[in-house]
Amino acid sequence: MTLFGLVRHGQTDYNLKNLFQGSSDIPLNATGIAQAHAAFDELPAVDWDVVITSPLQRAEQTGRIIGEDHRIPFGGTYARLVEIDWGAAEGHAVEEMEATYPGRSFPGREDHQAVADRGYDALEALEERYPGKKVLVVAHGTLIRFLLSGIIEQPMPSIPNATLSLVELEGITWRVRMIAGAEVDHAVKVVSRAQNPRFFVEKSQLAPAQIAAGTDRSNPAGGDTA
Repeated sequence: MTLFGLVRHGQTDYNLKNLFQGSSDIPLNATGIAQAHAAFDELPAVDWDVVITSPLQRAEQTGRIIGEDHRIPFGGTYARLVEIDWGAAEGHAVEEMEATYPGRSFPGREDHQAVADRGYDALEALEERYPGKKVLVVAHGTLIRFLLSGIIEQPMPSIPNATLSLVELEGITWRVRMIAGAEVDHAVKVVSRAQNPRFFVEKSQLAPAQIAAGTDRSNPAGGDTA
C-alpha cells in the first residue's frame, strides 16, 4: 500500500484577489510562505519518504519549504500534477467570469474529466515508482478536489491552502483517509487499472460545492481556482 499526502500549495496574490489562476505560474506571497512553514504544525507526524510537486512554482515552493522543514527528500516535479487550465478566465476575477460564462464554460478551458484522469494517472505512476512508500504530493485545489470527489463519490467544497488530505492506493483499491485535515474513511475498488475513467467527475463539480459552511474560513480566497 502506498500512502499519498495531497497538499494544496500556499496562498498567492491571485488567491488573495480571488482571480482564476489555474495553469498561470504565480509564486507564493508572504502569507503563502508562512502557510507552507506551518502546514504540518497541528497534524500527527508521518515519516514521509519523498515530496513530489506540480511544476508550477507555487506548488514547488510549498513542497520545498515543507521538505526542508521536515527533512523530506525532494523528488522533483511531475507535469501531470499541474492545475486545470481555466482558458479565457485565467487572471480574471471569479465573480466576473462566472457571471459572463455560466457553469464555468470558459473558452479554452481544459476538460474537467481529463484533469481528473491525468491526476489519477499521476498517482498510479508514482505508486509504481514508490511502491509501499509514503509520498507527499503538493499540487492544486481543483485537481485535488477532483481526485477526492471522484473517490468519495460526492461533490466537495473548496480545498483550503496548505492543507493535507490522505489517499491510500493498494492494487485497484483507492481509500481516502483524510480531507483537509479532517479524518474520513471511504474506500472504492475499481475494475482494473486499465479502466478509464477510474472515477467520474461531473461537469457540475467544476465549481466547489456550496456545502459544509465554514469549512473554508482558513482560505481567504474562498475558492480553489488555483
